[in-house]
Parts: sequence; structure tokens; C-alpha cells
Amino acid sequence: MSRIDKNVIMLWLMALALAIIILISRQLMSHGLHPLHMALIQALGSFLSILVVRRGTFPALSRLRQGARYFGWASLLGFTLPNLVVFTAVPHTGVGLATLAHTMPLVVAYFIALVLRVESFHGGKLLFLAVTVAGAALFAATRLGSGSGGVTLWHGLLFLAPVSIGIANIYRSVSWPEGLRPTEVALATMLAATVIFVVLAIILPVHTPLVFFLDVKHLLLLTIFMALAGLGQLLLFHLQEAAGPVFIGQTGALVALFGGILGFLFFGETYTAVTLLGSLLIILGVYKYCQISAVSARAR
Repeated sequence: MSRIDKNVIMLWLMALALAIIILISRQLMSHGLHPLHMALIQALGSFLSILVVRRGTFPALSRLRQGARYFGWASLLGFTLPNLVVFTAVPHTGVGLATLAHTMPLVVAYFIALVLRVESFHGGKLLFLAVTVAGAALFAATRLGSGSGGVTLWHGLLFLAPVSIGIANIYRSVSWPEGLRPTEVALATMLAATVIFVVLAIILPVHTPLVFFLDVKHLLLLTIFMALAGLGQLLLFHLQEAAGPVFIGQTGALVALFGGILGFLFFGETYTAVTLLGSLLIILGVYKYCQISAVSARAR
């Protein structure tokens, strides 16, 4: 299997993991788990899962000290802020629409990458990125129109997340700490995110009922949630090193696709022919972009 093929598989797996994470988060928050605590558990779960993959070994502090600023900014822009926004908004917007918050970073990352020359201009790539975004826009339009309250402040808040994620995708690539492997970078970044959320949880007067954590079903869902969070971050940082920020930006379109399917299956969210068209455009755009990337890589 070629490196490109592995990247494509990792891309789809990461998108599925993120979509399930959002689905589980909605279920758990509907039973009393506060969004801030949800985000804290995701960060902690990511850190612990990656630590398990590394068999309990933590990189030497001397190796991590050089990237301290990187870990802080990468966790803040790419994890802390967008996750707080999404987890807070999802009860008010639905799973299908909330997953679109991960789609728009594709646009942000692509144009920043062109300006910084992280990505070279390619007409075919731009065309199919546009197809993907068009599909996401159609998907979003049907979801915005299906709710009884129409467009609300929650929808505006939700789409602040893509800007943060798009900037983070570029930052993680151009500022990658020299000499560190993806698992090391992922571990340190998730540690930084956990610390940020712990501080916020101490400062902010938010509450999750203690009885929530005494329910076996809740604990089982939390365990799955934490494992998927770690898987998602491992795949993210491996792709960040191997494929670049714009390739990763496609994840959001696939998250929207999976989120729509899961929202329909588990929460009865309704969809129209326009939603189906949007989904097909997302699949086409991502598939063709990956295909062009594979051809370009072989040509080099």
C-alpha cells in the first residue's frame, strides 16, 4: 500500500472518529454533562490513549522544552477553542450541522497555505476543493432551514470554530518542532490542552451532577469517547506531518457526511434531496482531490 493510500485511509478513519465523538458528546450532554467537562474529558482521554500507545513512556522534557510555545498554541487554536464552541453549540444546532464546523477550515487553510507557499497552486485541486465546499454549503442550507428557530446566535458561534481550526492546521505544519515524532507532538499538545481545560474548569462556575458519573452506561460511553479522541489525535498528527494542512482540511467535509448519517440514524434528523446532493458533492470533491494529490506525489 502506497503512502498516499495510507493517508486517504487515515483521513476517512479520523473523520469517522470525529463524527462519532460529536454524536456521543450530544448524548452525554443531554444527560447533564457540561460542555466544558466534555471537552476536558476529551483532552484527558486523548492524552491517556496516546500514552497507552507509547506504552507509558513520556518524551524527555529536554526534547519537549523547545516546542513549549508550539504545544500551547496548537492546543489552543486547534483543540481548546473549537471544541468548546462545538460542544456548546451542538445541543442547539443538531449533530449534522455541528459537524460542518469542521468543514470550512478547508477554505481557510487552503488560502493561507497559498500565501505562505506551504501549498502550490493547482487548478484541479482548487476546483474539487470548491466542489467539496459547495456540497458542505448545500448541506448547511438544508440544516439551517429545517429548524424551527431558523438562524440563531448558536449558528454564528458555531462557525467561529473553522477559522480557529484552519489557522491551527497551517500553524501545526509550518512550526512543527524539529526532531519530534507525531506521537510525541500529539502527546505534548494534548497535555497542554488538558491543563488549559483543568484551569478553566477550576475558574468557571460550571456544574455536572455527580450522579452522572455513577451511571454505568455513561461511563461506558465516556470510555469509548476517550479512546476515539486519542485515535483521532494520533491520526491528525501523523497526517499533519505526512500530508500537510490542506489535505487534513478535507476531514471536516467527511465529518459532515458521517455526522449527517449518524444524526439521521440516531437522532432522527431529517434530510432532503438537496442534502443528498450536498453529500454526493462532498464525496466527489474529497475523492478527486485525493486522486490528484496521489498523481502529483507519484510525479515527484
